[in-house]
Amino acid sequence: MIYATYPTREGALAVARDLVERRLAAAVNLVPSVTSVFEWKGRLETADEVLMMVKLPAEAASSAVEYIAAHHPYEVPGIITLPVLGGSGDYLAWVRGISSGQ
Repeated sequence: MIYATYPTREGALAVARDLVERRLAAAVNLVPSVTSVFEWKGRLETADEVLMMVKLPAEAASSAVEYIAAHHPYEVPGIITLPVLGGSGDYLAWVRGISSGQ
């Protein structure tokens, strides 16, 4: 799974649709209006962002991370991968089957 934030719903939705259409991800959840607190260039910042949860097999993660980074407006986009330790076997099989990572 990839966890990333985006500054706007429109930008996040465009990337989410691209990821699924290109079969880089099986599904993407967009969670509106998360508040992020972070230090940037020596200043404490607060931002309202959209959380992207990208569902894909581990072997597809590097291609999806590259795609998100290349289509992200931030100078240093917050993109991390998280291991999936388990879940519904049928759902995980569907994720593996739909996402080629190519």
